[in-house]
Amino acid sequence: MHVIDTHAHFWDVDTLHYPWIEKGSPFDRSFHLADYQRVSAEVPVRRMVFVECDAHARCSVAEAEWVAGLAQADPRIQGIVARVSFLDDEWEATLARLAAMPLVCGIRDNIQDKPAGFAVADRFVAGVRAVHARGLHFELCLKHHQIGETIELVRACPEGQFVLDHCAKPGIAAGLREPWLTGMRELAALPNVVCKISGLLTEADWENWVPDEILWYARASAEAFGPERILFGSDWPVSEVAGGYMVWFKLAQALAANWSEADRERFFWRNAERVYRLSGE
Repeated sequence: MHVIDTHAHFWDVDTLHYPWIEKGSPFDRSFHLADYQRVSAEVPVRRMVFVECDAHARCSVAEAEWVAGLAQADPRIQGIVARVSFLDDEWEATLARLAAMPLVCGIRDNIQDKPAGFAVADRFVAGVRAVHARGLHFELCLKHHQIGETIELVRACPEGQFVLDHCAKPGIAAGLREPWLTGMRELAALPNVVCKISGLLTEADWENWVPDEILWYARASAEAFGPERILFGSDWPVSEVAGGYMVWFKLAQALAANWSEADRERFFWRNAERVYRLSGE
């Protein structure tokens, strides 16, 4: 078996500043490459993509440079989705520096937790277009109630590639299926979006979720986007609070259990190789 993990995080609270980490929370410590290597040891991860960890906007380049250094120790790190905050006055210079780094293949500026209309504000749309103009894709991190404005954003940028993180973070803990499902189908109708099936554990009740509950949303996402536009991602270490790496990987295997071998390969690595423009082994 062959796996490309399209959503791995590492952070170092002693080196970089992460405003979102609450003091004393499960995330209030460093999660290093060695930790990832340990928890994923039983999974045949042959390549991985680092996704930015919402560090302070002024840390974006430093974070990417740090991860590029980690890739020297573990060459399985073959892609970086870096952060550019389009609200920062220096965003254009930051984007230029990041785009010049060989491992940077995409950019993210989180939509989640932002006020309504954030994703379609002129400045944000202009930033996303600038990302696409540099040949990079834009990664979408949002919550289910923001799907509508995200669809508007994608329609405003028809020439660029988008990767949807975490199936748009559905309201699993509350049992909300609509309007999330309708929104996902509308988003999937736009050909320049692919969906990362990841991050679902932490949208459920961390301690009381059951597999069928999670798999309903995973299956609905896979059906909406089809076998050529879905990707596997671990969302480690965020997933640790609701089960961890191996628990999520086994759920992903259950999702793909009845698929053809070709579709399993697409989900676990072939689509990622194409979307993230990774080199062959």
